[in-house]
Amino acid sequence: MPRLFNLARRMDSILSGFPKLRAKIDSVCVEYHQIQENCNYDIDANGERWLLQTLAGKNRLKTAFDVGANHGDWTAEVLQASPAASIHCFEISPPTFQKLSAQLSARKGNVVLNPFGLSDSSGEIQIKYCPEGDGGTTMFDTVLNLRTETISARVACGEDYCADHGIKTIDFLKMDVEGAEHLVLHGFGKMLDPAKIPVVQFEYGMVNIITKFLLKDFHALFESHGYKVGKLFPKSVRFREYRFSDEDFLGPNYVAVSPQIAGLLEKKNGG
Repeated sequence: MPRLFNLARRMDSILSGFPKLRAKIDSVCVEYHQIQENCNYDIDANGERWLLQTLAGKNRLKTAFDVGANHGDWTAEVLQASPAASIHCFEISPPTFQKLSAQLSARKGNVVLNPFGLSDSSGEIQIKYCPEGDGGTTMFDTVLNLRTETISARVACGEDYCADHGIKTIDFLKMDVEGAEHLVLHGFGKMLDPAKIPVVQFEYGMVNIITKFLLKDFHALFESHGYKVGKLFPKSVRFREYRFSDEDFLGPNYVAVSPQIAGLLEKKNGG
């Protein structure tokens, strides 16, 4: 590393007289770093499909919760990987829920559609809906440059929902809730246990600057319950102890899994 750092310093000194070229190289390096860190929201390429197929191949994808289901794309991927899976979808935004219902209307034998979100309490709340990009709808300030409308929505606790529906285990809990992941997790109470929910996928990114629930906090929460935490890559998960340098807000997808599941997913080539 010292050699690379010194080489970079010498290169920067040489380029000091060429500011446009210097800026271009810097931009390319930033983009390359983001590629290396899998800053990728494409389910076909970022590891999400690989993760579902891997779990389905081990008969570990029978029951899933899609929290922040949006238009149902992730649920469709689950059904492709495991056609007999039972999936409970939660969508907090009423306008988005209408789109979700239309998308999955033919799959109601497998899918339970819930027109509310999950949180750490039950009731009615105000959310910021993004009509121009409803994937950015959030309980918090949006980090996207999108127009928002404040609308009413409903939330419930995951633990209460499971009790009401007789659900004792969830093979895969996926959350894409624009910063409310920690609230969803707290709402599961004693259900948050690797023996009951062996796989949790969550997003981490710029919105965590607003919520002040950092990657460090995710590690602390999950590890206190016996999970291993790692970042999702195209064909593996990189598990390692938290480092302050990991707090880069690049995201997008991390998983917390039981130690047994970690052995199926672990990144083998270091990094």
